[in-house]
Amino acid sequence: MKVVIVVDVLVFVPFVFAVGWLTSRLLGVHLGFWRGVVAATIGWFVGVVATALVVNDQDQTEVVVPLILFFGVLATMPLSIVLELITRRTRVRRRRLRRWLLHPIREIKLRFAPYGRLREVLHHARKQNLVHVRYASAAALESPEFARRLRMVLEDSGGMFVKFGQIASTRTDMLPDALTEELSLLRSDVRPVPRDEVVEVLESELGEPVEQAFASFEFEPLAAASIGQTHRAVMHDGTRVVVKIQRPGIEDIVRRDAAVLRLTARQLELRVEAARRVGIRSLAEELIEGIEEELDYLREAAAGMRLRENRAGDDGVAIPAVHAELSTKRVLVMEEVVARSVGDAHAVNQSVEESGVGRSRLAHNLLASFMGQILTDGQYHADPHPGNVLVDHKGTLWLLDFGSVGRLDPLSLEGLQGLALGFAMNDPALLARAVKHLAAGDPTTDLRALELDLSPLLTDVTASGGLDPKLMTQVLDVMERHGLRPPPSITLLSRALLTLEGTLRVIDPGFDLAREGTELIGADPTAFGTPQELIQREVVRALPSLRTMPEHLEALANQLRAGVLTVRTERYAGDDRRVVELWLDRLGLIAVGGFGGIASALLLLAGSATTSDDGVRGTLWGLGFAGLTFAAVLLMRAVAQILRRLPLRDE
Repeated sequence: MKVVIVVDVLVFVPFVFAVGWLTSRLLGVHLGFWRGVVAATIGWFVGVVATALVVNDQDQTEVVVPLILFFGVLATMPLSIVLELITRRTRVRRRRLRRWLLHPIREIKLRFAPYGRLREVLHHARKQNLVHVRYASAAALESPEFARRLRMVLEDSGGMFVKFGQIASTRTDMLPDALTEELSLLRSDVRPVPRDEVVEVLESELGEPVEQAFASFEFEPLAAASIGQTHRAVMHDGTRVVVKIQRPGIEDIVRRDAAVLRLTARQLELRVEAARRVGIRSLAEELIEGIEEELDYLREAAAGMRLRENRAGDDGVAIPAVHAELSTKRVLVMEEVVARSVGDAHAVNQSVEESGVGRSRLAHNLLASFMGQILTDGQYHADPHPGNVLVDHKGTLWLLDFGSVGRLDPLSLEGLQGLALGFAMNDPALLARAVKHLAAGDPTTDLRALELDLSPLLTDVTASGGLDPKLMTQVLDVMERHGLRPPPSITLLSRALLTLEGTLRVIDPGFDLAREGTELIGADPTAFGTPQELIQREVVRALPSLRTMPEHLEALANQLRAGVLTVRTERYAGDDRRVVELWLDRLGLIAVGGFGGIASALLLLAGSATTSDDGVRGTLWGLGFAGLTFAAVLLMRAVAQILRRLPLRDE
C-alpha cells in the first residue's frame, strides 16, 4: 500500500498539468492554465475518494492508480465546464478586474457610491411626490405636471442627471412634447473647477507648466458645464484661443450616475407601464453612451477639424480651428470666436443691423450648410441647438461643440439621397426602394405594401409645400411597421433635423424649412450626382452581371435544346444550413457518447462477471474504462457547447 501511495503522489503532478491542459481543448472551453490546474486538482481528490470507496480488497492495489486516473478525469470534465461558466468574463469584466487589482480602495468606494447616490435621488423624488402611484400611468407621462416635477428632481440631483435630462430633451421621437419641452429648461448650475485643479489637469495633459504652454491664461472660467469648463488664453504667437478642460474625476462621476440610471431604468421598466412603453432601458443606455463619447476631447477635435475642412466654402457659416498640437483627451484648444448665441434675440438683431444680413438669410445659410454636411459629406453636427450656434457682427454663424457628430456610412448616405430624391420627384416607388436600401436590402420586403404606406407621406409633402423634418420620423415609423431596422445613424439624423428646425425658427420665426429645403435640393441637382454620374454608377454596379449574362443565356439554351435542363432548389442553405448542421453534429455527439457509454458499461459488467485469469478480465476492463472515458468526453463536450451559448450577465 505504501508503494501505491508513493505512485499516487508521483502521478499527481503530471496528472494535474496534463489533464488541466487537455480538458479545455477536448471540451472546447476556455479555462486558461490556472483554472485548468484548479479543476484537475479537485478532480484528482474526487478520484482518490471514489477509488477508496470502490476498492476494499488489499489484493486489488494494482487497479488503484488506473481507477484514480479514471475517476479523476470523469470528475475534472464537469468541474471544468462549471468553473468556466462561473469565471467566464467579457472584455468589460476583464477591464473591471484590472481596475480592482490596481485600485482596490477606489473601486470599493465606487462600488458602493451608486447606492448612496440612488438614495439621494429617491429623496428628491419623494420630495416632489414623483413616486406616487398616480404618475405610473402612460397618460401621466404626457402631463405637464409630471414633466415639471421630473425636471425639478433632476435639477436637485445635479451631477450627470442634469446632463441626462438635457440629452433626453432632444428625444422628441420617443418622449412626449410636454416632457421634452420641460427638460429643455434644465439649468446646470455647476461650481467652477478651482484654479489648483485646473493647473493640475493642464500640466498633466500638456506635460509642461501653463506659462510655458500659453503666453497668458485666464483662470476665471468663461463658462462652466457638467463635464468641463472653458477658459480664455493667448498663445505665444498672439493667437487668442479658448481652452476646454475636463473636470477632474468626471469619469468616476459618470460611471456612478450611469449605474444609478441603469438601476432606476431597470426597475421602472419592470414596474411602470409608461416606462415600458417608451423603452426606458434602451433610452438610458443611449444617454449614457452619448455622455461617454463626450469624455474624449480628441474625438471632438478630430470631428471639428474634419467639419471645418469639409465646409470651408460655405457662405456665412464657419467652424473654429482646432489647435491639435495642444489638444489631448482631457484638454481641447480651439480658436476664440467673438460671437453670441443665436438664442440671444438682441445679439441677432445687432448682427442684422451691423452686417445687413437678414434673419431669413442667416437661417438659409445655416440650412444650406447642414444640407451639404448631410447629403455631400456624410458627417454633420448632430446637436445644432441655439447654444451651439453663435452669430458675430459680420453676420457669420459659428458652429461649436462637436462632442455629438453624426456619421453616415455610404449605405445610409445613398439611401438618404434616394429618400430626398423620391420626395422631390413625388415618386412612391423611388421612396420604397430607398427605404429597402436603408434596411440593407432586406429580400423579404414587400415593395408594393411599402409603397402604399409611404404614399400618404407624399401627400403631406405636397400639402406642406416641401420637405418637413418630421417626415424622417414618419419614415422610421413606416419602417418599424414593416419590420425593417434602420441604421442607428438615420435615427440620430432624425433627431438632429428636429433640433435644427427649432434653431432655425429661433433665428427666423417665419422661416419655412420645408419649402427652403426643397428649393435647396432643386437648386443643386448635383447633390445626388449628375444624371451622367447616376447612370454610370448604376452601370458599374450591374457590370459583373451584364458581362456574364450572354454566357449564362447560351448555357441555358444549350441545356434546353438537349433536354437536360433541370431546376433544383436547396431546402437549407447559407445560415440555415449551418444551423442544421450544427444541431446534427451535436445530436451525433450525444448519440455516439450515449451508445458508447452503454457499450462500455456492458464491457465492465462482463469483466466483473468473468472468473478467467488468462487476461480476458483485464482486457474487458481496459476496453470498458477507455470506452467510458471516450463517451464521457463526447457527452461533456456537447454539454459544454450548449452551456456556452448562455448569455453572460454583462450581455
